[in-house]
Amino acid sequence: MLRALMLVLSLALMGPALAHSDSKWTKGPQGGHIVDAGGGKQHWELVASGNELTLYVLDANEKPMPDANAGSVKGLVLLGGKTYNVKFRPAGGNVWRASGEFSAAKGMKVVITTDNVGGQSFQARLAPLN
Repeated sequence: MLRALMLVLSLALMGPALAHSDSKWTKGPQGGHIVDAGGGKQHWELVASGNELTLYVLDANEKPMPDANAGSVKGLVLLGGKTYNVKFRPAGGNVWRASGEFSAAKGMKVVITTDNVGGQSFQARLAPLN
């Protein structure tokens, strides 16, 4: 009985930890995939359209991060068995944009790596069109 209770409690506590993980696709305010980055220190939303990617960097409360345009962001697009490297450029405020030789499609995955964005560096995998 104690084992069953411990299992139920551990599963209940895991729910919030997985709220924005890749295992559960969560739609962000811009319509893209939103995930926790750095254990919830930042939230990222990735929107894909055509050959363009737009990354929104949010704080722990999902508000635009004011100092998000410092540092660098790179991405690895995985689509149709091919890999495309993209470099994001600051687009003002908390927004970064990139484009590449791909056409966004359902099932694509993008691994985002930031270096000193908002004073921190993280990596996460997003699926903007699921």
